[in-house]
Amino acid sequence: MKKEYDVIVIGAGNGGLTAAANCAKAGLSTLLLEKHNLPGGSASSFVRGRFEFETALHELCNIGNPEKEGSLDYMFRQLGAEIDWINEDTTFRLVVPAKEGDPDAFLNEDGVWVTVDARMPAGFEAFSRKLDELVPGSYESAIKAFRLSAKMYDALDKLGGLEKGEFGGLPQLAAAVPDFMRMTSHTLNEGLDALGMPKKAQDIFSTYWSYMGVPGGQFDLLYYMTVLHSYVDEGAGMPRLRSHVLSLALDKAIRDYGGEIWYHSEVTEVIMRNGKPAGVVVNGNRKVWGKRFICNAAPGTVWNEMIQPQYVPEKQLRMESARTTAAVLTTVYLGMNKTKEELGFKDYSIFIAPAPESDKQYQAVVEKGFFSGYCIINCLNHVIPDCTPPGTCQLFLTTMTFGDVMKDVRPEDYKKLKTKVAKEMIETCERALNMDIQPYIEEIEIALPPTFARYLNTPQGTPYGYMLNLWDSLIPRTVQFAQDQPFENFLFCGASQERGDGYGCAYYTGEKAAKLTIAALEKEGK
Repeated sequence: MKKEYDVIVIGAGNGGLTAAANCAKAGLSTLLLEKHNLPGGSASSFVRGRFEFETALHELCNIGNPEKEGSLDYMFRQLGAEIDWINEDTTFRLVVPAKEGDPDAFLNEDGVWVTVDARMPAGFEAFSRKLDELVPGSYESAIKAFRLSAKMYDALDKLGGLEKGEFGGLPQLAAAVPDFMRMTSHTLNEGLDALGMPKKAQDIFSTYWSYMGVPGGQFDLLYYMTVLHSYVDEGAGMPRLRSHVLSLALDKAIRDYGGEIWYHSEVTEVIMRNGKPAGVVVNGNRKVWGKRFICNAAPGTVWNEMIQPQYVPEKQLRMESARTTAAVLTTVYLGMNKTKEELGFKDYSIFIAPAPESDKQYQAVVEKGFFSGYCIINCLNHVIPDCTPPGTCQLFLTTMTFGDVMKDVRPEDYKKLKTKVAKEMIETCERALNMDIQPYIEEIEIALPPTFARYLNTPQGTPYGYMLNLWDSLIPRTVQFAQDQPFENFLFCGASQERGDGYGCAYYTGEKAAKLTIAALEKEGK
């Protein structure tokens, strides 16, 4: 064991793995500490019976395709991690079952009365044409929105330079990209209204709100457009061997570059000297020293469990109090003894919503607790046909809640609650898609928020970090990034940072923290 490491990374989630791989590649002595026995956090899988279930990944954007390299695939390849990707050429299907007496109801191809049934393709032109087919008169506003999102990617590149001192200040950035400041100060709903997009088209356009847990009335226009842009531009996809292969590839990269990884190694204390971190205590008894630290744990966990109260900066406590814990998830994993064709699945990602508008969907989620009628159902075999044995398929159903929904649940009622929520989710999907699911379930596993809390060690089990409100979204967090870090030699990465939830977001924050750490050590002469 080294006397002192250049970099100690706490947590082998997606962000921590990426940070450690980049630091090790730069030649820094790097130690990654993880309390579990496997890397990846959410990027993992588990086996029940003859099924290996994907834990959390719905799909990854920015992976590109054979004709166009994506930024995420480039990031992995730069680290020497070659991933076998499978592309999906659609984005999503949105289904909103009709309520009795709804004047907009129509009978869809599945024989279900709905008010919305939208299958959206990848590609800006194809997406906009399909939107116009579903809601006549929406093509021009959709194309304008995507042109605007392309400008925003340019602005975000410049903003990255702003952080490193490579590009003037915010006034120069606003002058170079005139629409930048307007997009950062308006919600998605306000922006789409300004572009003249019909309300029904906005409902479809806003479908991905739940991936970040923020509805159109609160989500800032710029951030949502970058999210949608990344899915529609190149489509999305999955690694052929599922998300855990991403974690294993980064594990291998760290070791190949000379870095160390210790599993079963929980950081129980951050050792402070002269007002800043100097080392960590592992498993309560082993001290390890370092110059710089990158932390993939939730900030609240660090303040409550790792650093003695007298050393926690007051600003960090104020930030923690001002922010709201984001969405928490419930997921039902189903191993089916029928193929997707036999069940009737024609899509990969299907969003089933109790109302067309994202704000009403969000309101239902907040008000109705464990299950509001909002559910995302994925059939992994649609993207990876051989991910289950012949004659079978796997489904996973996901819904979200907000707040501490477990506070009034007694331990003796926990199993009953899991069964009730799973049954409601499955029955909602059966009704919305007019198909039978329950008779063909061979394996079932149900993960409520406590399951995610146990594995992720985050407040209430959220994988999303903090709620992305207008005042605390991508641009404010990015501009304030350096000032919002607790110590000059200690940086956070992961879902708590500027990009919020998402695999790609976590990889990006890990890479960013590593680059800033590498630059700082180079400046200090290491």
